[in-house]
Amino acid sequence: MTKYFTNFFHTLIIASFILSFSGCGYKADPIYVSSDKQEQTNK
Repeated sequence: MTKYFTNFFHTLIIASFILSFSGCGYKADPIYVSSDKQEQTNK
């Protein structure tokens, strides 16, 4: 029984540690492009 709780808490700690690095990430401000503007691309 003690081994089960130890494995459970280790799994929980490792999972939360990994998710803390990859869960959120950097979120930049949203970019809104109005539909009446036409963008020209140089090829």
